[in-house]
Amino acid sequence: MPLAACPLLLAHADALPVPGPAHADPLGASGTQPAPPPSARPSDEAIKAAVRAVLDEMPPDSMRAGGTVLSGGAYQAFARKFSEAEKPHCLGPNATRHQPSGFSTKNWNFGFGGLAALPFWGAAILRGKCNWTR
Repeated sequence: MPLAACPLLLAHADALPVPGPAHADPLGASGTQPAPPPSARPSDEAIKAAVRAVLDEMPPDSMRAGGTVLSGGAYQAFARKFSEAEKPHCLGPNATRHQPSGFSTKNWNFGFGGLAALPFWGAAILRGKCNWTR
């Protein structure tokens, strides 16, 4: 029986659609007024009045002023990376940030801190990896 139904389905698929009753406008516009022609543009005064009306309807605290406009995570990450890229002061706590206080061999890593890092601090000054003026 399924094979006998196939010609009917094919004939139904090729049939032209029958125009049905007109549907109501989904946006709720009444069908009594004709739509303006596409070339008609509202006047500047009408646009200004509509914007003023919408702004008057809005509560006053809906648009807060102040704060950082770009306060998202990407902006904060960029600000952090930008401050980390800045040259530190030579007498500051992180003067050897761009001049590592240690060295590595094939199998060993040697890091120095405190007074043992003084030669690396001097190298940071000579190479310009820290800043004396601020």
